[in-house]
Amino acid sequence: MAINLAVIGGGASGLISAIVSARNGAKVTIFEQNNKLGKRILATGNGRCNISNQKISFSNFYSSDLTVVKNLLSKFSTKDCIDFFRSIDLEIVEGDNSKLFPMSLQASSVVDLLEFECHRLEVNVLLDTPVKSIKKEKQGFTVNNKKFDKVVLATGGLSASHLGSGEGGYEIARSLGHTIRPTYPSLVQLISKESTKTSSGVKVVGNIRVLIDNQEKTSKTGDILFTDYGISGSAILDVSRIASKALFHNEKVEVVINLLPNFSKEKLKNFLQSRVDRSKNQELSIWLEGILNKKLIKTVLKQTGFEKKKVSDLKTKDIQTLIFAIQNIKLTITDTKGFKNSEVTAGGVSTKEINPKTFESKIVKDLYIVGETLDVDGDCGGYNLHFAWGSGLIASSLS
Repeated sequence: MAINLAVIGGGASGLISAIVSARNGAKVTIFEQNNKLGKRILATGNGRCNISNQKISFSNFYSSDLTVVKNLLSKFSTKDCIDFFRSIDLEIVEGDNSKLFPMSLQASSVVDLLEFECHRLEVNVLLDTPVKSIKKEKQGFTVNNKKFDKVVLATGGLSASHLGSGEGGYEIARSLGHTIRPTYPSLVQLISKESTKTSSGVKVVGNIRVLIDNQEKTSKTGDILFTDYGISGSAILDVSRIASKALFHNEKVEVVINLLPNFSKEKLKNFLQSRVDRSKNQELSIWLEGILNKKLIKTVLKQTGFEKKKVSDLKTKDIQTLIFAIQNIKLTITDTKGFKNSEVTAGGVSTKEINPKTFESKIVKDLYIVGETLDVDGDCGGYNLHFAWGSGLIASSLS
């Protein structure tokens, strides 16, 4: 007799779970609170859907207990991910930094083909149908007054609330006896105490170091975008998890930005000195335009107090001061742009309460918890979606 399965949530982990379960012979119903499946998938990768990464590694994930990640990566590799999508006729191409995308470079292609496969397999899709609670019976579950043998909880986290995410999945898990680890936004922009409006719109390839209570915790080189509220860009998203967690715990958070990370101090000193010798009559603000964006020059000169100096005024110690200012712009981080603007939620259902081999709850038999609902988050670059696909696929081996 076919298993009667309820999948709560029609996002990445829910859709793949529904599809593979239906392929295995289960009778599947998806409960989706939005009016369309895969809304968050459509927003990923700037509308291109960064499906996975060619260089998936255990080091790209974070959790209070990463055993589930180790097991997932042993069962669901990048090749396995590509093979699944090819099974629904979606071809994959590699972009920058080993990121994998649909060949169409459209997230809508991913959603459309997943949706078509659900239709082909006669998955019952209930849109505009939120699930407020799940009742565990002696045999199976009651979901919205319907009986099911098994349940996959794939409700996602708190990120991108405008796309339908929320506390619902955590409330359901908590009502069934699960522990919810503290949640905070990750892959999110950072708000600074110091004004960055004069540099707003400037993007550089720089290095950022994160200091928590004056101790350096991480650093990253990549795109840094100055905004009217603080900083964004790929490098910022990559370090934001540590900053966000520290802010949650009321710790002091500072970032130090190096605008010219490819220069050592000595190399930059020699470089600037060589330019001094041939440009002595220039204003310092004009002279620096040969190196830096003019909006950033205002920040550097303000930090050094050299606004009115000419190149001819520079002494050796002044060059050292300039070097420090260029390579050590310090900002105090007071907040993030919140769950609404974050790409992923850190924290969630404790993975210690999940069977790492099957994603079945250790507390409630026949309940499976997958994707972002769990206390697992990853770096920017397709890692979070890889975990969502993989956890949904593994949990779908139900028969």
